[in-house]
Amino acid sequence: MKHSIESQTANLELGAAAQTMPPSRNMATSAERIIISLFISIPICCLAWMAIQWIKYGIDLPYLDDWRDYFDGTTGSFNVRYLFTPENDTLYAVGKFLESLIFIDLKGNSVVEQFLSMVTVLGLILFLQWRLVNTVIKDRILAACAFSLTLFMLQSDSYWGRQNIAYHQALPLIFILTAIYILIMSRWPWPIRSFVLFALGTLSGLAYTSGAFSLLALSATLIVCIASNRRAYGELAPDASALLCAAVLTVTVQGYVLVFVQHGQVHSGTPWSLPNSAEFWFYLFGKVGRSLMLGGAHPLRSLLVTLICLALTVAVAIAGLRNVITAESRHSDSARLGLISLLLFASVFFYLLMVAAGRTDLRPANISTPLQLFAFGFARFHFFWATLIWPWVFAGAVVMALMLWPRKQEAIRVVAVAATGCIIVLTMAAGVFAHASYFRQTSDLTLRNGACLHAKLLAGGPIDCPTLYPRDMTLAYANAVKMGASFIRYFPPDLLESAPRNPTWNVLDKPTDSITISNAKAEIRPGNLSLSAGKDVQMAFSVGQPDDLHHCLAVRVESTIGVESSTIVQLFYRPSGAPAFSEANSRTRQIAAGNGNTVRFLVIEPHGFSNEFRLDPVSDNQPSIVKELNVSCVLKEASPAR
Repeated sequence: MKHSIESQTANLELGAAAQTMPPSRNMATSAERIIISLFISIPICCLAWMAIQWIKYGIDLPYLDDWRDYFDGTTGSFNVRYLFTPENDTLYAVGKFLESLIFIDLKGNSVVEQFLSMVTVLGLILFLQWRLVNTVIKDRILAACAFSLTLFMLQSDSYWGRQNIAYHQALPLIFILTAIYILIMSRWPWPIRSFVLFALGTLSGLAYTSGAFSLLALSATLIVCIASNRRAYGELAPDASALLCAAVLTVTVQGYVLVFVQHGQVHSGTPWSLPNSAEFWFYLFGKVGRSLMLGGAHPLRSLLVTLICLALTVAVAIAGLRNVITAESRHSDSARLGLISLLLFASVFFYLLMVAAGRTDLRPANISTPLQLFAFGFARFHFFWATLIWPWVFAGAVVMALMLWPRKQEAIRVVAVAATGCIIVLTMAAGVFAHASYFRQTSDLTLRNGACLHAKLLAGGPIDCPTLYPRDMTLAYANAVKMGASFIRYFPPDLLESAPRNPTWNVLDKPTDSITISNAKAEIRPGNLSLSAGKDVQMAFSVGQPDDLHHCLAVRVESTIGVESSTIVQLFYRPSGAPAFSEANSRTRQIAAGNGNTVRFLVIEPHGFSNEFRLDPVSDNQPSIVKELNVSCVLKEASPAR
């Protein structure tokens, strides 16, 4: 009896050897095929529903960090210096490159860009998870059960619905999952495999800070696995070296940003939280609890469920490590399951450590108790990475059960299906398909922000809408107009036509003081300027003082011009700092024959204007009369504090 118990206990290791894995079931009954199809289709349908609701409720308007590159007009740039300039506590060259690539055609259209990133990023993660699950679980119904837990990843209020660029934080997961798949399945020669892994690792580390440090955790874990069982995993040593080199390279780059650019601080001077404090761990547990879609309204119950799930995760990790140590071949299903679990758990755990270190102390002063900290951890989208481990915790738990009770395979399969069904029902009750209500909320916020932007344009600026961006946005709007950003069609410069004209200069009021005529004879009277026929007639003039238009980002020039035959009127202006007039800085209007042609030019210039302009009233050789030449500032940014 004692010998029997010891033998059974030994088999509790997560697939101690390939031959101890349960036999695969290739034949499925009709009922099983229905269940398999249902469990696989539910996450896919959830993603499709999410995308449809976004198209239905999404509004094309940048939000918060999306405005950042409009301030200096770098959106759409492939300049290396721009790509490798850190922002928001991180260097994200990969994300900037993708944004510039997308801007070429979409011009920053929020609805289309978020739809594409949503379907692409989430679709790739689903695909990679399914491929990895199928490499270790040959029983299709159990594989479908594990895959269905990707449903946690598809809950609302993640990286989509607000900022276009939020999905950049999920990009490292694609590179990490792809690297794990290549490690597990690729039969390529090691030089090719190692080169591809180095490239994937570098892309992960340059996608976001989290990608670099999580890759370091993955590389270290892989090295430990190789050292613990050289016979089975020794051939992965070059791959581990390639990933480690990529990790060291990108951690150095991202570390430079943290130390020398951020001066060792994150989020505008917020102190780091360390693992030796209870606050750190309760906040981290909150992220895990949110990934499980637990309710923040009942923090004690949610905390208990979170701790149970984490305990199960630790058990699966320990069993996975034992499996790696005892594996005869790295190609056995049990060896693959152990390695995948360990690598993914290490990456996600290190990410959660980083989030907790940087964000625990961002809490309001009234949040201090453990349960309050746990509930505070439910906020924002940093839970997303944790959702990737639950299919693997489930798969590891099922395999552990099959090892413990090898003769009860059918019963375990029934329990797994029933448990999966319950989890799906609970996630649906928790709102995993509630994307419509979430996107309605974000749409309402966008509408309010749009109303603010509209009102500020009608008022002639400055554009200060704190819930859209927490500083004066006049410069960003002017750059967006110049760059042809998609959202401008809903907030066109034409709105400035009704803006207060402050200040306004009547150029013809005292024409002899400010007007220089070239290539024509002029008869100058207040309010009226008659010009003889001539070749390339030019009328240069200045308004106010040299710096009067420096903070004016949009001017309106209005005049009445009389001509004998139809012609083209051209206005030249000089942006601040421009040495001379140029065709690039000019606008044209065509007018018909007659004495009462009203011509209006609305010009936007992000750098402000010089006070010097030039009006060419005709494009051919004919006399003309210029009346009522007025220059007004219709969009002014806030003056810098003195």
